[in-house]
Amino acid sequence: MATPATCKQAGPPRAQLRRALGLRGAVALGVGGTIGGGIFVLVGHTAALAGPAALLAFGLAFIASLLIALPYAELACRYPEAGGGYVFVREVLGRGWGFLMGWVFWGAYIFVSGYVTLGFGGYLASLTGLPATWSAVGLVLVCAAVNLAGVKLSGQLQVLVIGLALAGLLGFAVLGMPSVDADRFTPLMPNGFAGILSAALIAFLAFGGFDMVAAAGEEIEKPERNLPLAILLTLGIVLVVYLLVACAALGTLDWRELGASAAPLADAAQAFLGPVGARVVAMVAVLTTAATANAVLVATSRISFAMARDGLLPAALARVGPASGAPWVAVLVSAAMLALVALVGTLHISTAIGGFLYVLHFIPPLLVLLKLRRGGSPRPAFQMPWPKVLLPLAFVMALVLLVSSGAAGLAGGAAWLALGLLMGGARLASRRAGRQAL
Repeated sequence: MATPATCKQAGPPRAQLRRALGLRGAVALGVGGTIGGGIFVLVGHTAALAGPAALLAFGLAFIASLLIALPYAELACRYPEAGGGYVFVREVLGRGWGFLMGWVFWGAYIFVSGYVTLGFGGYLASLTGLPATWSAVGLVLVCAAVNLAGVKLSGQLQVLVIGLALAGLLGFAVLGMPSVDADRFTPLMPNGFAGILSAALIAFLAFGGFDMVAAAGEEIEKPERNLPLAILLTLGIVLVVYLLVACAALGTLDWRELGASAAPLADAAQAFLGPVGARVVAMVAVLTTAATANAVLVATSRISFAMARDGLLPAALARVGPASGAPWVAVLVSAAMLALVALVGTLHISTAIGGFLYVLHFIPPLLVLLKLRRGGSPRPAFQMPWPKVLLPLAFVMALVLLVSSGAAGLAGGAAWLALGLLMGGARLASRRAGRQAL
């Protein structure tokens, strides 16, 4: 089994990122990368699929997320480097599997970014009338500028924005609870269990974000403590917020209206707070989806940076700004791809392809932890409990969610994988040709 030391390549020292994020900043990165798109954009989508049983879909998605987060937290503690799951797989299964893992991880967040940026554009359009698509592209440019200034500034802004967003969401839930009508929850399952299962994949995307903490592991202080704690705190905070807000939304607005709305929480707020309440919620949505987009850009740029540093992507992506300490080329390239998805993507395509790739990218790390546990590797500071029970359950949940992604997710995910295999094969052939020339 390879170790972090043996995986380092000979030659010039590898570029290193600065440890500038404390526990609060790491949790803000995870929560910011989770709550924005999920609760403001996808809550309506889950309602359309499952009706009032969207609450059950969120519960099922949380269980799946927790089962996967526990082994992920252990692996993050073992390998606190930029790239998250890519690093886990590269260290244990080798560079070939590492490339595929990183490619899937990168693609998942690139496609998932579509519902985040377009959700931002939709809510901003409800406030200002500005074109939603171009607002989404503008958001990507602003996030790129913030990231180029360095992760410390990005983390500080994340803390501020997420604090305001959480206050707004909890205010929505508290003010909405007195208006909840229990009759709106019957029938509970208008689309049956199949509807809940389909909605669970969307809800699982809504919990996506804890892995962003691991992707920025090289920039987190005291990683042996802060990484697993930040991952688990992210899930716990998000669960409480989701259940409160979704209950208030489903209890004050018919699930059909919620599912058809481009700004579901703003419409729900208008039902019990009037136009002023709807505008306030829309403003909170704009802030929160902006924070999510920023977290997505952090994750995508660090994944591509880590792969380039290991020679699996063009070396230019591993360049780090001397003043900011940020991987500036990776930030610009990832920002360009996020902007392209915002320009040509749709909510359906983003969730289908992004959902398939996002679930798929968790399977190799589960295999990694299984191999490490069987190999008797040294124990890290954090270990998941009951691995003989929880690891098999995590595999089962991941496979169920993969099946739920449907034909669009499978086709789009397969196309992204094929592109990655072509690129990986071309780089391997080029390296072999270079060695033969020498």
